[in-house]
Amino acid sequence: MATDTYTLKNTGVLSTHKTQDHQHSQLIENIYSFLNEELLELFTAMLDSADRTLADYINITDPDNPPDEKKELEIRAIRLLCDQRANINTNFFIALNELLSPAFTSAFEEDEELRLVDTDEMEEMVAITTMHANALNLFGIDVNHLVARIEYLEILSAPIFDSQALCPNRICEAFQIAVKPFDFSTKSKLILFRYFDEHVNLKLANLYQTINAMLIAADVLPEVILSSKNDEPAEEKSFESRTVSYYDPSENKASDFIPRSQSEMNNIVNLFMRGDISVTGDELELPASFYKDPKDQSSSDKNLYARKDVIHSLNRLQNRLLELGAQSELINHKEIKNSLMKEMGVVSDDPVAKEIAVLDERSIDFVGMMFDAITSDQSISPVISELVMQLQIPVIKVAVSDEALFINEHHPARDVLNLIPQAGKGVTEKQDRIYADLENIVNNILNEYEIDTVCFEQAVETLNKLIVTEENLAKTQEREQQRTIVRDHARSVVISELRNLTAKRSIPQEVQPLVLKNWSTLMMNRYIKHGKGSYQWLESILLLKLMMKCLQPIQQKSQWEFLNSNHTALVEAVNDELYDTRQDKEEINEKLSALKNKFVQMLDEFGYRLEDAETEQTAEYAESNEVFDTDIEHELEAARQEAQIALEKISRLPENVKPGVWFEVFNGEDRAIRRLKMSTILTEAAKIIFVDRKGVKVLEKDAGDFLEELGHNQSRVLADHSTFDHALGKVISAMAA
Repeated sequence: MATDTYTLKNTGVLSTHKTQDHQHSQLIENIYSFLNEELLELFTAMLDSADRTLADYINITDPDNPPDEKKELEIRAIRLLCDQRANINTNFFIALNELLSPAFTSAFEEDEELRLVDTDEMEEMVAITTMHANALNLFGIDVNHLVARIEYLEILSAPIFDSQALCPNRICEAFQIAVKPFDFSTKSKLILFRYFDEHVNLKLANLYQTINAMLIAADVLPEVILSSKNDEPAEEKSFESRTVSYYDPSENKASDFIPRSQSEMNNIVNLFMRGDISVTGDELELPASFYKDPKDQSSSDKNLYARKDVIHSLNRLQNRLLELGAQSELINHKEIKNSLMKEMGVVSDDPVAKEIAVLDERSIDFVGMMFDAITSDQSISPVISELVMQLQIPVIKVAVSDEALFINEHHPARDVLNLIPQAGKGVTEKQDRIYADLENIVNNILNEYEIDTVCFEQAVETLNKLIVTEENLAKTQEREQQRTIVRDHARSVVISELRNLTAKRSIPQEVQPLVLKNWSTLMMNRYIKHGKGSYQWLESILLLKLMMKCLQPIQQKSQWEFLNSNHTALVEAVNDELYDTRQDKEEINEKLSALKNKFVQMLDEFGYRLEDAETEQTAEYAESNEVFDTDIEHELEAARQEAQIALEKISRLPENVKPGVWFEVFNGEDRAIRRLKMSTILTEAAKIIFVDRKGVKVLEKDAGDFLEELGHNQSRVLADHSTFDHALGKVISAMAA
């Protein structure tokens, strides 16, 4: 192996965690060691291949038949790679070290200068994106599994790199950084990117498979299932931690029966479950136990099952359902009740026929109806609703044995039923990592619960920790996404303006950096801070228009006179504006000097060689520059009208349509509805941005289009309420009907 190599250094990355001997530290050390070996082997093999390719070319070159231009360019690029072999190798691993630092972040900071990319940079970005897609097409599942497992270690606060740090695009970006310091043309870089793609990027499968195997051996998410047909990451969605006690009397037909506060409602239910009140009438949709008078049963000679017998039978039924798992069809409370009756009849050795006490039967029926209401609660996704339904029997046992369930608003069983949908707010697939965590919590209750509420209390503690952890992760990601969204939107606006202003006009090469970087940075910052309808934004546009007008080739004397009269003031104005930004002052001075020199050159070259007579070229020039003579007030008014139209769209949105609210969002006629959170509203463009449960941008919609979708019920708000209280209200509504 070559001695001029540079490798990954995990000691520096891990040094910040030396105060805590994390249980996964050795595992992470092993991962870094393997990364060193695998990436060094691949990178060295690529460099060796470049040496052989160059040697073969030299040996077979025929002076009489020189290679074509394309082949010659390829050989020059490979020669450059060979000449700079040691330096590129070193740069590559230095770049990877930075990417693999837990503290590494590429998020945009507010004081960071924004800038546009030029054509060459855009070419490189497209190349990196293509390489990333190539890798995912070959071994995307392994990449996604690794991301999930590293993300899991992050949640455990293990001292490991960011979950995205080893994605193919990051490794390709490290190579992009490695070749950046050298004087390679864009064409040469693109050839080297293709070479890297072939010899390193597309051979990373073993790296991902081996690290996954190491994590599985350490019991880090032994099973990760992704169901996407394209082998891409299953969309993971975010959650909302806020839960509100909710009850809507307007949903009920007999509002005089409905309590006006949650405590009153709890008291009514408690009296009903104790038998102090009963339902009158003969409504067929209510269980028979709701109409029975417990006093009649206690005064009769009927033999009743003891409550402990009911609990024991429920335990046995719960165990049987747990064994059946997904094969169980006993979801409806009536089926559970029928199975319970059969279970008690089989187990009992008493030849005398018995029946369940009215109050016990009422508890079973009441909780069953509540769970039926949960299945119809559209604020809960079907997969989470199905998970909650598995807790029917444990909650029935609580209702039978603990009357505090319907009195204490913070009873642990109530909290569990509220927290599971809360944690799974944006979860729509069983392959979601959060679903696996919630499923484990439910299984712990099913496996351990007898009569007391200890396991519910433990579940509440686990759920609260899970929610806080996921909420913090989502908030961090969403903040980064919001910065990116604002930056990208501002960039698109600036690019659009630049295209309009530079259409069919030339920008001298020496002035391009000033326009495409420094001035576009100023425009983006002004757009973000002041908006498109502001004087500051308009001023940046007008100065750019004037600059473009002055930079066009001189074709007549009036142009020369205009430039001669205005170039000094223009340079000073541009200087004053740029100096108010945080851009490098020396760089600004260099760019302004180049602009001034260009103006002087143009004046010197064309000053006394132009005729006064109008020509066809002159007419064409005048026509092409007509846009520069637009009235300032007209431009400002047009910008204000555009902003007003956007604000009117936003103002028509209902009050409950705002950032932080969850929605089922229409995603096209042939696509599934998405559960997403509204994250940002771009007021200048009337655009609404939706993120998933991890805070990652998923959809962007026009405010007017979204309002129309809401009106046609294609998209809708997901209610943010207490699952238990909402279900309780539904049952009372049925009783009051």
